Amino acid sequence: MLIKIETEEKYYCLDSKKLIERIKELGFAELDSKVESDEYFTDINSEFIENRTCLRIRKTNNSRMEVTFKGKSSSLLGQYCKLENNISANIDEYENFVSLFTSLGFYSYVIVEKERLTFTKQDGQYKYSIMIDKLPNIGGFVEFEIISELDAKREELNYALRTFINNFKDLGLKEETRPYRDVVAKNINDKYSSKNETESIYVDIDDYLVKYEKEFFKKYKAEISKAAGSNIKWGEYRKNKSLYSVLEPIVDDFVDNLVFDNKELLVVAELLNRNKCNVTYITKLNEVFFKHFFGKLNISIDNLIIAGEDSMLQIIKKNSIDLKNSIIFHSQSLKELISILLVKENNE
Repeated sequence: MLIKIETEEKYYCLDSKKLIERIKELGFAELDSKVESDEYFTDINSEFIENRTCLRIRKTNNSRMEVTFKGKSSSLLGQYCKLENNISANIDEYENFVSLFTSLGFYSYVIVEKERLTFTKQDGQYKYSIMIDKLPNIGGFVEFEIISELDAKREELNYALRTFINNFKDLGLKEETRPYRDVVAKNINDKYSSKNETESIYVDIDDYLVKYEKEFFKKYKAEISKAAGSNIKWGEYRKNKSLYSVLEPIVDDFVDNLVFDNKELLVVAELLNRNKCNVTYITKLNEVFFKHFFGKLNISIDNLIIAGEDSMLQIIKKNSIDLKNSIIFHSQSLKELISILLVKENNE
């Protein structure tokens, strides 16, 4: 495990050619060029976002992986200093780490994809690094970083970094104080938000509910048929509203004895419950099953569209959904949906 003290600043980089010329004039050596994918995680209450705590999985050139934790930032005259802990891991363990973080209550927030060109120079007790980054669909940036041993004073680091950055002052760099995590989050929020304050969210998560409904029908088919007085098939169970009174006690028995194992669905529900937008669920499940299942999970449902066999396009037309002022989540993974909802919550 590598532990180091890091202080850094970031700027927009509109002309990387001039910047690289200056870097080489100062005697920096090119370390490497690589593609990095940084996935940031946060808790459901976004305390990591608020205090700039960093929990990250970095994949480099899709062949190496590193897990990083940087504790709560200490602000020093506009600088951000952190104690950094890094653990190298086998990239094949990626899903296991994500599962571990989820179990501990940390969820994927954003993924920062970037092409990075790095230059380094050792000068006395300090190691200087300059990273020129290109973020697809966002733009170019440059990060100046200084790293020292644990006994280094932060005031000294701040002064050394400021003196170092003055070498590039005449290039007209514009400072960006937000971490890449927040830059990308803002970009995602703009994509999934409208300018209308009465924005609505429509959510279809049947892909993650249908296995429970199928389990219910298989287990209680004989009992449903007996109560209904005829052999009930899947299609009739799904569509026949005259069965609702028969289904209610049977569904209640199923959900009361259900061992629920999908933590991500509970997180989605909590985030939707506290969202300021109007939330409407869309489902092809049996209405009684859907409502009682959600009731079991303490998920409130104010608006519900029973889709039947309609396609999403037909649902939009039949319900006069205003696409300009609506967000439709359909077939997204629960991980992706959690990420978007957390981003929206932190960028309102």
